[in-house]
Amino acid sequence: MEKTINGVKYYLPSNLNLEQTDIYIHIIDWKRKNITTQRGLYRGHEYDAILPVEITFPAMMYKPIIPLLKKMQQGKFAYKPHKFAHHAVSSQTACINLFMPLLLSEDANRILQKIPGCPSDFNKIARNKLFHGFCFEYWGQDIKQEAGVLNDHSKRAGTDADVAIAYYNMEDKLCLWLIEHKLSEKEFTKCGAYTSEANSYKENCTQCTLVDIANSPKKCHYHIIGYKYWNILKMNLNRFQGSIDFTGCPFKDGLNQLWRNQMLAFALQGTGAYHAVTFSVCHHAKNTMLDKSINRYKALTCGDQMFSSFTNYDVLNAVTTQEYDLQKWGQWYKDIYCF
Repeated sequence: MEKTINGVKYYLPSNLNLEQTDIYIHIIDWKRKNITTQRGLYRGHEYDAILPVEITFPAMMYKPIIPLLKKMQQGKFAYKPHKFAHHAVSSQTACINLFMPLLLSEDANRILQKIPGCPSDFNKIARNKLFHGFCFEYWGQDIKQEAGVLNDHSKRAGTDADVAIAYYNMEDKLCLWLIEHKLSEKEFTKCGAYTSEANSYKENCTQCTLVDIANSPKKCHYHIIGYKYWNILKMNLNRFQGSIDFTGCPFKDGLNQLWRNQMLAFALQGTGAYHAVTFSVCHHAKNTMLDKSINRYKALTCGDQMFSSFTNYDVLNAVTTQEYDLQKWGQWYKDIYCF
């Protein structure tokens, strides 16, 4: 959709709300100034946020991390680029730009401890685990291959964490911090089982409560096809005792992705590979669209410290070091993503 904002013409998706538009415009302006003014094509339509085909994929990546990123992609912790990783407003690319420079820093331990939501027992990154202590799009692939610990992983589906940080706690026990990153998304991923044409029992999704399904998991299509979400939830049901105003299964809408990531954390911890696994959401500070689901999930889990949330601005505010490389990265990141 062609749209003129402050006298400047933009080609944007037609379904953006005000917050999304603000994020898109800021990043597009940076892209026009620093990469190209040319638009890319998607399904025959031009969009400013899509890079033209002649611009190579790492164009939006922070250049100093690219050599190590390529090395990561050659190992067992290579991540699968999203379909729109070439998109200037790619959440996956923004996630890597936010976390990788920080996690590679010598000051990473001190910085992470200052981020709201950092596990309270965090001591230091486990550099001998994962890829230098972290990786992207983690689903426990080093613990259980094929369908993974939730039995839901395939080429087309599966639960993973955008960032995984292995660390040693104050007692020198190996732990894991999973983080889901959001940039301009209106909502977390909703339930695929609820919308699936193969689901013959959708009335259960709208009529059965969390406890109903936990006591009889076959009421959920996920369970019928072999996913282990409800098996794991049943073992941790005491941590989902909060009261929220909801009709039917609370996980059929935006809470679904939060729930599945939490089940991934429980499953990974259950393997014994990690002493403790916690889960957080990091979202753009100007994106308040996710607040409702985040707050509802916190209410459902009674504020349990197994889950936390923070913003990209919280991460930047934790970087108080005068170390040159981090200062340079921080300014670069702010230019693209902060306004």
